Amino acid sequence: MVTDQRYRVLIMGGGQLGSRHLQGLARCRHRLEVHVVDPEDVALKLAASRWALAEGIETCHEVRFQPSIVGLPAELDVAIVATTAENRPLVVEELVNHVTIGSWVLEKVLAQSHEGLDRLCNALGHSSDVWVNTWARTTGWYETIRAAIGKGPLSVEVEGESWGMACNAVHFLDLIAWWTGEQLVSVDCSKLDPRWQPAKRPGHFEPSGELRANYASGTTALFRSTPPEIDAPAGTDPIERMTIDTATSHWVIDRPFSETDGKASDDAGNRITGHIELQSQRTGPLVDEILSTGRCDLPDLATSVAQHRRFLTGLLLAFPPLVGVDPDRVPIT
Repeated sequence: MVTDQRYRVLIMGGGQLGSRHLQGLARCRHRLEVHVVDPEDVALKLAASRWALAEGIETCHEVRFQPSIVGLPAELDVAIVATTAENRPLVVEELVNHVTIGSWVLEKVLAQSHEGLDRLCNALGHSSDVWVNTWARTTGWYETIRAAIGKGPLSVEVEGESWGMACNAVHFLDLIAWWTGEQLVSVDCSKLDPRWQPAKRPGHFEPSGELRANYASGTTALFRSTPPEIDAPAGTDPIERMTIDTATSHWVIDRPFSETDGKASDDAGNRITGHIELQSQRTGPLVDEILSTGRCDLPDLATSVAQHRRFLTGLLLAFPPLVGVDPDRVPIT
């Protein structure tokens, strides 16, 4: 243990992603009092079941499951907000008005509209300890690839079968910005397929087709996806390939989101194998770093909001009108 002090950590949203965050906290070296909040009893039961199965559970941790923020301690050290993008601004506002929080980790996509981004900034703009969980820049494999390819400008392409561009492209947008040191300038969504498909989460949608991103010093990125498959087989890696062209080399990354056996190779015969980590493997070290140093390697709120604004601007122009959907909101999560 780092210290005998008990730190208070909140997880807002106990569903699929929130429960994985909870599993990750099992490996924290700091002693934790964890509060998992979700209004849905099924989500709390899922989180409790996954906590019971978490590897390396430290008996010093305490976990409490509750349906609302009523009864939370007046002060929390870290809050992880793993709700849907639709609810995230409201949840953050309620937390800010109810408790004092030292550090924040927000899940992406941050919000479904520019108004939602404004609300997050207004609620959290006073704090410098707010990060967004676009975790690619914290992945050791990607860091090794970054050193091998050098800085930009780059020409990047990402393709796969129904890989969920609306909810996953922001990972790549941030990764490329980190690789090159360039700011994202625009996201062109004019070549998306005109019909968006219903996503697995009711009331949400996923596009297929092409997205093109442009960066400040000339880097470009092209994302391609086939229409979403609601019943796609479990355990597959829908993002098949990422290619990177530099001034002097051509790189191919097979299965860039692989959790087991990804491979990057260039035309000179260099090869870098690796994989991404599960969220249940990332959260513990992340929270330990925040509690120990007051910082982490995730992008801060201002950096992420700037990227999200470009992304949402393009998506809003392309999203087809639907009855009952606010034209200023794109229903992605």
